[in-house]
Amino acid sequence: MTGGESVYAGPPERLDRAVAAVAEVSRTAARGLIAAGAVFLNRQRCKVASRTVRPGDRLRVGSAIGEPPAAPLLSILYEAADVVAIDKPAGMPSAPTQQAATGTALAALTAQMTAPGGSAPRLWVVHRLDAATSGVLVFATTQAAAAELSEAFRLQRVRKRYLALVAAAPSTAEGRIELALGAQRGRAVVEASGRAALTLWRVRERRATATLLEVEPQSGRMHQIRVHLAAIGHPILGDRLYDGPPAPRLMLHAAAVTLARADGDVCIEAPAPF
Repeated sequence: MTGGESVYAGPPERLDRAVAAVAEVSRTAARGLIAAGAVFLNRQRCKVASRTVRPGDRLRVGSAIGEPPAAPLLSILYEAADVVAIDKPAGMPSAPTQQAATGTALAALTAQMTAPGGSAPRLWVVHRLDAATSGVLVFATTQAAAAELSEAFRLQRVRKRYLALVAAAPSTAEGRIELALGAQRGRAVVEASGRAALTLWRVRERRATATLLEVEPQSGRMHQIRVHLAAIGHPILGDRLYDGPPAPRLMLHAAAVTLARADGDVCIEAPAPF
């Protein structure tokens, strides 16, 4: 049996033996469950088969493929009849990809918006943020809105404003970066034969060891802000792909998205995390 939490009532025993007894599986299968991360001892995931389980300990066994942690509670920034926007945490993929099929913002928001006992809502992905980037992420809740917003993002009719903490101090208060970009092995590269790309920036705050920039991409190329800032000598902190100085995370945040809707512009903002 797998699923709910139980209070262990047997004699002190190795975890794999206790799991075999509680889940009614072989000891080999129990070890597989433990290795898969599907076993929780006193509400903590435990992968040590030799750990001793004592009477009164709480034991929970998930499925053989491992029980994923509960989806994080997302901050909903804006919600209308056909649109919902969240503050995506850094490190969370926007939607499933070949590299990240689970743990996505799409899955977490779907779970969060599903009423107990109800059916899951249909959400449409209309744009994406890099997994390492935090901030405003917009989803459509109707097919009509999905078509409208996807087209708006594709045609650059959506205004986007980012915050980036960069190395060194720019010599001017603002500037523009107009460098064509191509792609090589999953990286954006500056190359004359690439696609046109324009990024506007201005200094928002000069700090002791870094500078906070407000950045507005005027085109939507892959990693555009990251590679453009690196190209002018100001890589983003934590950007290992483009030689940024070490930091706990990629210091890039989608601070605001402005949508042009039929009843007027909607500006959605996410609080600055750094």
